[in-house]
Amino acid sequence: MAHTVSVRRTQAAGGSLRHAPTLLWLLLVAVLAAALAGLNVLIAPQAHAADVVVIPSAETTPVPSSSDAADDTAIWIHPTDPSQSVVIGTDKLSTGGVGVYDLSGRQLHFYLHGSMNNVDLRYNFPLGSERIALVGVTERNVESTGVRFYKVNVADRSLTEVGRISTPGRPRGFGMYHSPVSGKYYAFVHDFNTNVVTQFELDGSNGSVRGTAVRSFDNGDSSEGISADDELQRVYVSEEKVGLWRYGAEPGDGSTRTLVDRTVATGGRIVENVKNSAIYYGRQGTGYLIVSSQGGSNFVIYNRGDNAFVGSFKIIDGGGVDGVNGQDGIDVTNFPLGPSYPAGLFTSQDHNNTNAGNGNSGNQNHKLVSWQRIADAFSPRLLVDTTFDPRQIGAEGGGGDPGPDTTPPNTSITGGPSGTSSSTSAEFTFTATEPGTFECALDGGAFEGCTSPKKYADLAVGSHVFAVRATDAAGNSDPTPAERTWVIDTAPVVTVSVAIDFTGDSKADLVASCTSTRAPVPAVLVPGSGSAVAGTP
Repeated sequence: MAHTVSVRRTQAAGGSLRHAPTLLWLLLVAVLAAALAGLNVLIAPQAHAADVVVIPSAETTPVPSSSDAADDTAIWIHPTDPSQSVVIGTDKLSTGGVGVYDLSGRQLHFYLHGSMNNVDLRYNFPLGSERIALVGVTERNVESTGVRFYKVNVADRSLTEVGRISTPGRPRGFGMYHSPVSGKYYAFVHDFNTNVVTQFELDGSNGSVRGTAVRSFDNGDSSEGISADDELQRVYVSEEKVGLWRYGAEPGDGSTRTLVDRTVATGGRIVENVKNSAIYYGRQGTGYLIVSSQGGSNFVIYNRGDNAFVGSFKIIDGGGVDGVNGQDGIDVTNFPLGPSYPAGLFTSQDHNNTNAGNGNSGNQNHKLVSWQRIADAFSPRLLVDTTFDPRQIGAEGGGGDPGPDTTPPNTSITGGPSGTSSSTSAEFTFTATEPGTFECALDGGAFEGCTSPKKYADLAVGSHVFAVRATDAAGNSDPTPAERTWVIDTAPVVTVSVAIDFTGDSKADLVASCTSTRAPVPAVLVPGSGSAVAGTP
């Protein structure tokens, strides 16, 4: 649901509107009424599907400040060992600052730099003679307002301050952008007092980060969340009680904007306040735009390309970790972060940190959720594409997108009969290394669309072969389908037990008994014969 908005204000020649004749007033009212009627049709309330629910994987150490303190997160991916990646989170009160947490949520570092609000980062920023991962955070301390920049030190995952941009007012929303057109880095900074967003071109050539304002636009009413798509050249800015706006991200793109979605109160899907957004990157422009819907304590997902609505989810208590409600900032990465998050990670601030079994409660904190859990909760399952590497954005001759997907998935059968079975029915479960669709075949027949589990009934006695192959989102099919062979045999199984009786004469009496899976077989006594004869069922 995207609407392009253009507004023009005019004044009648020869005087102000308040001196117009009554007839002109009536005409104006009629025109406005007609326009509003048309607008109501355009944004009529829609039926909303229920949120899917997921449970968190971990949570961070609580922030130092009490009350409404934790605010936003950014995920930094380690250059050589993704399992050593960290979540960088903010505490926006004067007793707060910036925290660094490992993927279990354990606090590694905390910098008591005061009121630090929104955070974002980009890789390969040129600082002097080196390329760094640059972290930016809006600060609104009494003695300093603007953006404070840090570099990530890979050895111990600490932060070192490398520059500032001073701005007037009260900076709040913040997002970074790398232009695929010019190769330059930018920062978008929102002023809480005016709701004007200023775009700064960043320069680190002298070893310290500086910013030059190259563009500004008025986002309307109370705003905050900002996220930029480095491939599609877009920047998204939330207007808390209105909706989510999309602008061009290049400095020459001006103030033209498109409304991605509205608040529920005005006919959309996001429950005000509309907070931060985040980009889930997939190859070839695929992926998702995710929006923090604070009033609904949920997250709304749109396609990254056309911004069409996909669905929404909530994070609830589970696994000893409490869920998320009344949240502010979020972040997401598609990139695999080791064994704990092999399909990527989603993070969110949590307004009420309660004890759900692990003892973590009190001050606010941030929750971590496996992207796999989120993807699997939807039907059809959401995209899981771990090939896009955000660390390659801005790299020499690089980019995060690895290009068209030409690699087929591998299919495996995870459950079902094998060997010999007495059942004439069968159920197989299967999976693949990439999300997509499956086709199944039985006994050399044609492949047909199927889902796991696949069930068969009333099968004939004898040997059977089950085959399944996966096809990924790019249309690549597994050239070597997974197969399972088994035999159905409904013949009874006969068990013979022999007892030797030495209490008779010198020749032992043998007592044989037979049991069958279908009917009992009487014992046969063969006196002194030295052999046993078993009946047949």
